[in-house]
Amino acid sequence: MTSVAPVVLTVVAATLVVTLAWLVSVVRRARRTVDTVVAGLHLLEVALDHRRLLVPELARAAVGAELDREAINQAVGARSWSAIVRERRVDLGARAAAENALSAAVHHLVCAGRESGRVRWDFTSAASELDALERRIAGAVRVYNAHAAALSGLVRSPLTGPVVRTLGIGAPDLFVETATAPVHVLEVPDVPAPALAA
Repeated sequence: MTSVAPVVLTVVAATLVVTLAWLVSVVRRARRTVDTVVAGLHLLEVALDHRRLLVPELARAAVGAELDREAINQAVGARSWSAIVRERRVDLGARAAAENALSAAVHHLVCAGRESGRVRWDFTSAASELDALERRIAGAVRVYNAHAAALSGLVRSPLTGPVVRTLGIGAPDLFVETATAPVHVLEVPDVPAPALAA
């Protein structure tokens, strides 16, 4: 009888140590994943903000090259909507929809410019920078979504979920256009032709 008590105490102590070690590892993993998700979203937003700064340069160059006004206005309107959605801090599904619309409008304008053969260095420079930026944005979206999905897995898991939710951590939204994301069409006035130096 006396020899059983130390064995039971040893098993209980070992179980407590393993449980505590597991809890610490779950907490660390959850906090590390939250930090990665926050950093990933920040890097994505920096790239999206940079793209919004480049679109007016592309539009001015497109006006100078006398490209299709409708394509120019679509790019300018999509940029405006993207900025509005960002300022209003709407959910990521709606933001992804606005950014996808901007990507499509910019791509259409760049293709129209390249096909026209009338563009100058200012258009090709902005278009090349936007091409590189689009690849960076796509990579940032993949990285953010992968880490956000990992965090969602921790939150929703029956094993780790209770611990993670106790820390006040919830499942983040993915940066994915949703079917319920509102589609808005802005009425954008014609982009004026640039003033020519005398």
